[in-house]
Amino acid sequence: MRFVADGMLGKLARWLRLAGHDVIYIGKLNLPSEKQDEEMLEIASKEKGVLLTADVVLHKRATKSGLKSILIRETEIAKQLVEISRRLGKRIEIVPENSRCPICNGPLTSVEKNAINNVVPEKVLIANDSFWRCTDCRKIYWKGKHWKNIIETMNQYENMMK
Repeated sequence: MRFVADGMLGKLARWLRLAGHDVIYIGKLNLPSEKQDEEMLEIASKEKGVLLTADVVLHKRATKSGLKSILIRETEIAKQLVEISRRLGKRIEIVPENSRCPICNGPLTSVEKNAINNVVPEKVLIANDSFWRCTDCRKIYWKGKHWKNIIETMNQYENMMK
């Protein structure tokens, strides 16, 4: 699914990318807020994406314009993911093989250890068997220490979805 996330939802954008969703993240634009909102609405319309925003006024403008928009009221990631799931009627899952780069939104592809042995620290190579590379920015990913936090957050999400 394609999303357009406003500048207040950068962390959520990264999580949705990890879950394999194509997310256009509109960080702070050097425009007055009125012009910034216009830009967001234009991008959401052009890209046919679901607008994700914490801005009530922007959400109302989007829905009045016939755009699909979800007003994000929660501040915790697991709760934000629940809001999206319930609005769209679809569960969110994080499967590394389907993930997108949380930084640039590029697709991730599996990469062999021997192809990256000079790219990541040796201790990372020894401790891990699975690696992914972003096809756009070339960043390498693996299930490091942060993976425990991802699992904990997704367990919270699953418990809230029951």
